[in-house]
Amino acid sequence: MNSKKYSLGIFYGTDQDTIMLAQKFVGNLINDDEFCKACELLEQNVKCDKCRENLKNFSGDIYFYEQIGKNAPELIENPEQFLPKMIPEVDFLLVIGIHQDLLAELPYYLREKEIKAVIIPIEDPKWVPPGLQVQVLEDFEKFGIQAAFPKPFCALSNKLNEYNKVGFNITKERSHIREFIEYFKIGEPIVAFLLSKDGKAIEDTCVIQSAPCGSTYFIVQQLKAKYIENGEVSLNERISKAHHSYPCNASMDQDSILRDSILHIGGYLIRNVIRCELNLEEQEGQKLVYVIK
Repeated sequence: MNSKKYSLGIFYGTDQDTIMLAQKFVGNLINDDEFCKACELLEQNVKCDKCRENLKNFSGDIYFYEQIGKNAPELIENPEQFLPKMIPEVDFLLVIGIHQDLLAELPYYLREKEIKAVIIPIEDPKWVPPGLQVQVLEDFEKFGIQAAFPKPFCALSNKLNEYNKVGFNITKERSHIREFIEYFKIGEPIVAFLLSKDGKAIEDTCVIQSAPCGSTYFIVQQLKAKYIENGEVSLNERISKAHHSYPCNASMDQDSILRDSILHIGGYLIRNVIRCELNLEEQEGQKLVYVIK
């Protein structure tokens, strides 16, 4: 077992939705008793099944959690004035929804700070326009800092794919990004199931790697003791309803690159992860009809 410890710093922006998302990502890593109340919010008034009780608490690995850009003008001419003068030395930096002018300055700010990798999730199309994303990624490449722009955060993967493209979503070198994923066990969900003897029902579930918001634990819990075969409620409907009930906090606004909302992409990702693990055929995202009750 790898006993190496890593350190994480977090910058987050000033928008209220950004603050809420930062709290959710950090809450999932800290895993305190008050973090997840999703089961209690269900219409059936289900009691907590303690699915998170044995998860690691990463609070000791988070070296700073700092809001930046407060009271900044709409156009920041001197972005260095709104960045901290000093930050503790950390391995990874998570950057959530900060002002675009501060984001553009970030590679220059970090170039002598020996940070291994910067993760900049995009949960809202307004956070990082595509042109700025490419520019900032090129600057990180220039300074030898690994970086990733997962959109949504739960698309972050060890593998290169349509959501993890070199030169657009991720730097050429990504060994430290893999370290981030493997250490904190967050990114693209990885799940496992114990099926009934006839292979038609899910008897137990296991989360190997969770979406950064923690939704994966809740979603697979909602599939436990359920039949895989389509009945009155299909597997897809169960997954999508659980995804909304948690809820996913990604934006519903149309994204020009994804040609869909980031929230829907997150739903497609977890649905197809589950279907693949159950040896079921993946389905195109547009075929999914979300069930919201």
